[in-house]
Amino acid sequence: MRIADLFPTRSPLFSIELFPPKTPEGIENLKGKLREIAAHRPDFISVTYGAGGGTRHSTREICVTIKQELGIEAMAHLTCVAHTRGEIGHLLADLQEDGIENIMALRGDPPQDSAGFIPPEDGFTYAHELVSAARAQGGFGIGVAGYPEGHVESADYATSLRHQVEKIEAGADFVVSQLFMDNARFLRWRDELRAAGVTVPIVPGILPALSAGQIGRFASLCGAAVPDALRVGLERFEEHPESAAAYGLVFALRQIEALLAEGVDGIHLYALNRLESIRAVSALVESSRPAV
Repeated sequence: MRIADLFPTRSPLFSIELFPPKTPEGIENLKGKLREIAAHRPDFISVTYGAGGGTRHSTREICVTIKQELGIEAMAHLTCVAHTRGEIGHLLADLQEDGIENIMALRGDPPQDSAGFIPPEDGFTYAHELVSAARAQGGFGIGVAGYPEGHVESADYATSLRHQVEKIEAGADFVVSQLFMDNARFLRWRDELRAAGVTVPIVPGILPALSAGQIGRFASLCGAAVPDALRVGLERFEEHPESAAAYGLVFALRQIEALLAEGVDGIHLYALNRLESIRAVSALVESSRPAV
């Protein structure tokens, strides 16, 4: 089933993003967690791709487990980085063969040792081109990333907003935002997209912070502001990682509660493969749904 078809039937949606570990032992450990994750009834689970597509085989393996063994819709991340147009076509065909019906179409981040994004020869330069290719191949539900505070590589916020609309016009079915910690910025961005004629679901992506250093690094990568209240609170627990993680989770839960009150289309949890945040956020989203 295409994820876009889930939005009218279950509101708000609850989804989780997982990342493939880099070792066979890590992959098996994650698979062991999937049963408990499934028990929290996510509407779909997305699986990341890794810089330069380095984890693409693991992404596919985990998506197949989620879809075929657990019966949950899986969304495979796919990036423009390091792939020709022909290779993208083959990757899409492989996913179709596995029964994976949804992709997150991304330009992608270059490998860590790279000076910046360099389009591969006969490859795609922008995410909207990947969206168009997936739409032309057919059979996929397509999600794209959103940037409530503007893409870090855009000349300005207005340019970032225009590129967002281009991805949707190319055929994207829904948008999942990058992490943010100031709800007002997300809501302004959502309303501006609506004013620009965007009608597809726009889902906020939430990352519970683990430490001041960790959230600072993540925020700098996607151009998000870290509120002083969160930063100072995390710094108080610098010598106590478990307390810092608990503080970050409480901050995220309050953020989610306020977003649900604003009638958002769903909550997408950047779980970092942590069961603690999945348990807490799933319970909060479930409690917000109208009684059947």
